[in-house]
Amino acid sequence: MRTRRQFLASASLLLAGTGCLGRGGSSVETFGSGFISEDQPLERTVSILAAGGEVPAFAISEFQERTGVKVHVETTGTDESLLLRLAAGGYGTYDLIMVDAESLGYLVDSKQAEPIARSLVPGLSLLQPPFDDSPEDGGLRHDVPAWYDMVGVAAREAAPLGEESWAAFFSLAERRPGRVAVPDRPDDVIGATLVSLGHAWDSDSTGDLDDAETRLQEVFPGLRVLGRHSPSQTPALRAQPLAQLVRARAYREAPAGSRFFLPSEGGALDVRSYAIPAYAPHPVAAHAWLQNWLQPVVEAGSMSELQIPVPLAQARALVDPALAANQAICPPVTALQASIQPVISPDGEAARQQIWVDLTG
Repeated sequence: MRTRRQFLASASLLLAGTGCLGRGGSSVETFGSGFISEDQPLERTVSILAAGGEVPAFAISEFQERTGVKVHVETTGTDESLLLRLAAGGYGTYDLIMVDAESLGYLVDSKQAEPIARSLVPGLSLLQPPFDDSPEDGGLRHDVPAWYDMVGVAAREAAPLGEESWAAFFSLAERRPGRVAVPDRPDDVIGATLVSLGHAWDSDSTGDLDDAETRLQEVFPGLRVLGRHSPSQTPALRAQPLAQLVRARAYREAPAGSRFFLPSEGGALDVRSYAIPAYAPHPVAAHAWLQNWLQPVVEAGSMSELQIPVPLAQARALVDPALAANQAICPPVTALQASIQPVISPDGEAARQQIWVDLTG
């Protein structure tokens, strides 16, 4: 089975083969940094292709009411299918796409995403860390963050953690063998271990990774790897985990007696962003959508509608207090600002895989 990285690496060949690397066969940004001006008229329609999630109905209705621009939305299940749709004649059809960081990086590198005319999107100045920059698109030159998921902890209310931290999470595995669970995802588990030791989640340093391996060797006898490894002869295996490393998306409505938290050291963010694809037929309307999205009331309404975490911190004051207290949707600002969108090099990924194989067999 091909990995996501292998798919993206081969996508350029697919685009070239279908003649979709740009009209005339060249991979170029079609408009350039000044491709629209403030005196250009607003088009009457905008078309959005979204992967991995819905476009909030609240945002659509607010935009249509404010601008009179009609919004047409299509969804596709995965980023891979979105790239394939673009390759199969989608360039020149869609004004905006919603993609993950890796697909955004591919589109930017291959010059298939248009640069944003920042004078038309002044709302970008409202974004605070960690959403005011993108590792795949430095300075938000081609994208506007839409919403995000994060790696954190789901804990039973009775879990004796003491504090909401990764260090406490791994210490609990030592104190309560078999009652702390992690998924079979080395990037997430090793990233959390690195952060618990004061290192960066995506560190490629040999010394840092050695520290993480040593710490995992210490806690592994009591750690439950879902579907892979269970501590031997531990009666606690028949009980539900007290704490588990999870993605927040599954806990926006937490089961009774459980809660999600983003550890104080921060976590890994999976950000989905809006971008303008090459040959967008309605670029002014596309920019108007981006500016409208960066209104706190629009993001707050979208947060309430779809129960999704949004980038603008200013939106939190506009939602129901119960929603604002849900860390799977509104994590603490300090923990969020300590979080990153990890970029792991191929060497770093190989090192993580080897550590995991050595641990799990």
